[in-house]
Amino acid sequence: MRLRTRVQFPPSPLLTPRHTAGVSDEPERDLECDLQALAPRTRDDNAFADELYCALCNADWVHDDGSEWHGSWRHAADVVADLRGRGECYLDFYCSPSGGEGTISEQVDAAMAGLGWHGTGHGRQLRRLDFATGESRVFVDGEWVDE
Repeated sequence: MRLRTRVQFPPSPLLTPRHTAGVSDEPERDLECDLQALAPRTRDDNAFADELYCALCNADWVHDDGSEWHGSWRHAADVVADLRGRGECYLDFYCSPSGGEGTISEQVDAAMAGLGWHGTGHGRQLRRLDFATGESRVFVDGEWVDE
């Protein structure tokens, strides 16, 4: 009579969570899920979509419950493109023609506050440096001004 031996294999790394540090029983609020409430407006209003992209760039967002969200320019562009649901990619928003990355407009600020999110930083100010003259200008409230 043959005895069967049972072979035990180690658990597959594909079944093991990769990011377990800081995991709690209470899920954090997710800005990207909350943004679904703004999807129709973002889809119908190109200017608002651009302003939302600019507001998400390098800005820190904090929810009323203390949850935080931070996004790079590329990630912010990808979030807005996905939110619109028009088959666009991040390159359709990346490096906005308005040049307002890191700027939170009043209408985006109000829309995000309605969702409980508040911008706590405007990212790093954009600068133009004229190497010939040494003059430096910063982008403030949609305009380039001398420093």
